[in-house]
Amino acid sequence: MVAPLFQDRVYVDDFPASGFDHVVGNARDIAATLTLADYHAEGAPTATDLQRIAMPLTDSLSAELDGAAAHLRVPAGKLLLAALGRAVARAIGCGVVAVDVDSRIIALDCVPPAELDATEMLGHVCSALAASTVRQPGQAPADLAFRCVGSDSTEGPLPGHALQLRAARSNGLVDLQWWFDARRFEAYTVEELAEQFPQALIEITSEAIPGFTGAA
Repeated sequence: MVAPLFQDRVYVDDFPASGFDHVVGNARDIAATLTLADYHAEGAPTATDLQRIAMPLTDSLSAELDGAAAHLRVPAGKLLLAALGRAVARAIGCGVVAVDVDSRIIALDCVPPAELDATEMLGHVCSALAASTVRQPGQAPADLAFRCVGSDSTEGPLPGHALQLRAARSNGLVDLQWWFDARRFEAYTVEELAEQFPQALIEITSEAIPGFTGAA
């Protein structure tokens, strides 16, 4: 029996603090450590600025995600966040980025396996979520947003973010939708990120070991 992929929504509170000594710094201090976008653009993107790349996971990888969530006893959203950090490192560069997760800002490590193995990546995701900060009124949105939503969700892209990843169930598969501000990103940059994500997820789900102190 595998764990359900998502609750109606994955909240920051679903991710407990880890026992790892390393705790990622306050997200207010990390936005400049890695530049995601290809270009600078003034102002938040409008609806016409946003483009979408849909790339559902395969049957086997969707099942792999469910199985890993059950085996590791962690929410699937945590695995997806760890894979997101790894995919950014592969496609864009290494560093730390601010990510909006359910209206809280976390600091996400984007590094290769040589710096953090799969188990350590999951631990750092736990630490980042434990150190998250509530986005204050008037505070600029993080460039990157991440959401897990219910399979019956009709939500569109969130306002203000240059890049966002939304994950949901669709006909039994994990549907990944990448929304990006076309003023700031070349389409091929986001396509490369979307193509690297499944490989990053396979690494996390196949190499992380159970029993680490950040597990739920």
